[in-house]
Amino acid sequence: MCKSVMICLAILASASAVLAQTGNQPKSCVDATGLDFNNTQFAGYWQEVARNPASNVSCIDVNIGFWNNTNMLVNVSHSANTQSLYQNVYEKANISLSGKTSYNVSFTDGQRESFVTIKLLELVSDTYLLGCSYTDASNVSTSAGFILARANYSSSLIPQVNANASVNYSNFVNGTVHNVTHIGCYASSAAQNLPLITGFLALALLLIKA
Repeated sequence: MCKSVMICLAILASASAVLAQTGNQPKSCVDATGLDFNNTQFAGYWQEVARNPASNVSCIDVNIGFWNNTNMLVNVSHSANTQSLYQNVYEKANISLSGKTSYNVSFTDGQRESFVTIKLLELVSDTYLLGCSYTDASNVSTSAGFILARANYSSSLIPQVNANASVNYSNFVNGTVHNVTHIGCYASSAAQNLPLITGFLALALLLIKA
């Protein structure tokens, strides 16, 4: 285990340089091998700090919880668009874990459901989590790469995280980082702790009824 994020990034940069010299081609999200979702290291609070192509919303927060090692509960909050800093859009997903490395996830926002296939690609020193998604496996334009970060992340390291990822994954472009705005974001006090709690209670009720 790396003792610091800087050491981890240095190791990844060195490994990426070797891969680049050997001519390995970056893999698309469809072809990339993902991590097993059933990993408690993913639990807790994350911010989406970068995305390629650029995100059309701001202030993206992600809360991840696990239920009996069988379900991953994901709650996402964000603004309605890039011009707004008010987190008033809430989406949730309940993923039944089965040892797979990619999942076709249904995010529910009120009455609307949207389906997307998500892969988690790399976890760097418990601070940065790389992933990708797509809605159509045959259409690369529906794919995106994203970087999640813990609250203690350093924004100055995001370009290096992105550069390392670009060697292995085509969703990340070296030298191009589309940052997700978080400065000045706010939400109603009643809603800040509601999404994750609501997700756990809803699942508990479903299990009781079953």
